[in-house]
Amino acid sequence: MFNNKIFWILSFPLAIVLVFVSVVFAIFYLLNLGIRNYGTPVIPQDSSSLETYVAQTIEAELTKQAEEYTPTFTLTPEQTNTTTPTASVTPEIIAPTNTSVPPTLAVPKFTPISTVCNRAQFIRDLSVEDNSLMQPGASFVKTWRLKNIGHCTWTTNYMLVFHSGNDIEANRSIPLPRSVDPNQTIDISVPMNAPQKAGTYRGDWMLSNPSGSRFGIGSNGDQTFWVQIRVRNLVNPDLDFDFAANYCRAEWSSGVGRMACPGSSSGNEGFVILLDNPKLENRQEDELALWAHPNNSSQGWISGMYPEFIIQPNHHFKAWASCLDESKGCNVIFRLDFKNLLNGNIRNLGSWHEIYDGEVTKIDLDLSQHAGKHVRFILTVEVNGGDPTRANAFWFVPGIVAVFSPTATQIFPTATINPTFTPTATETPTETPILTEIPFGSAIGGN
Repeated sequence: MFNNKIFWILSFPLAIVLVFVSVVFAIFYLLNLGIRNYGTPVIPQDSSSLETYVAQTIEAELTKQAEEYTPTFTLTPEQTNTTTPTASVTPEIIAPTNTSVPPTLAVPKFTPISTVCNRAQFIRDLSVEDNSLMQPGASFVKTWRLKNIGHCTWTTNYMLVFHSGNDIEANRSIPLPRSVDPNQTIDISVPMNAPQKAGTYRGDWMLSNPSGSRFGIGSNGDQTFWVQIRVRNLVNPDLDFDFAANYCRAEWSSGVGRMACPGSSSGNEGFVILLDNPKLENRQEDELALWAHPNNSSQGWISGMYPEFIIQPNHHFKAWASCLDESKGCNVIFRLDFKNLLNGNIRNLGSWHEIYDGEVTKIDLDLSQHAGKHVRFILTVEVNGGDPTRANAFWFVPGIVAVFSPTATQIFPTATINPTFTPTATETPTETPILTEIPFGSAIGGN
């Protein structure tokens, strides 16, 4: 009897413990199986399906908790949500991050390819800029620089063709000298002759493909490029030789090589252009001046060698030299040389330093000691400091003038009779070197 009482006394606490453990285990088990979703789950019986089921249930529970406890906010375009809710879960379970803001895409840069087969772009005039002065009948070469901006190659079957206006005595169609691929440039030249009658003349040109279809420049490829000149009688009757009127009869060079005449002020290689209304440093003029600009370099120069000329005993070289107006920074050396055609030597006759200071130098050089020589005169301008891009030098009315001195022993002057000058036929001028004669080229001041 006594033993039965002891057994029941000891069994009662053990039963309470077992019940408590069972309840706790049941609660824990129900919570982890997602009973809070108010549904009765269907629990798989095999072990592998059961593990998958448990993992899916835990993930669903975490997602629900994240929705209940994550604060609501709006993302701006500059912000990206990188905050991830945390929960007491095993390390293998990772909550998905917010991907509501799309990533920024890097857009590649590219050059659009032209969809037009034939199209040209005008780059610049290489010679004979607009309104260049020409002597009646003068020969010259007009050169344009064009770029192929279409997607078709210009072959030698493409032509430069006269389109409208004044043909200025030129061939009306000229084949391209070479093929031109897309985005390449080409220099196209046309030999021309100025009309005999004074006036202003313009000729418009285009290109044509092998089938004869014409195209040109501009946004639609239907615009022309042109040459425009002014023709007038340029000869000064007071000069035995006019360097300005005959400037394109000279061979012009600069520090970068041979140059076209008339030139173009659009480049850096130097140029020579004839002006009939030059604006000098100190005044406006209405006679001819040679605008000579060396190549844009600290050692730049420009030089023109004229055709053969025979010096007479009474000849003087006369000119005015300085810088054009609005050429602050101009600093140049003017030179007059000649090449003796008998021995090929070069002799310097004089040099003059000029800066932009409002002053103009008058030159009067007696050539009598060189009478009888067959020479080629050379006009040169050299950069001597300052700003080479502002070296806008001019030779104003440069020429050879016959100067007659009055005869002091004349006894019976007659107003109606002009005195004549007869040079001594037996006079043989002897060249007395003033400077050491050197081959042509190094005397010009080139690089």
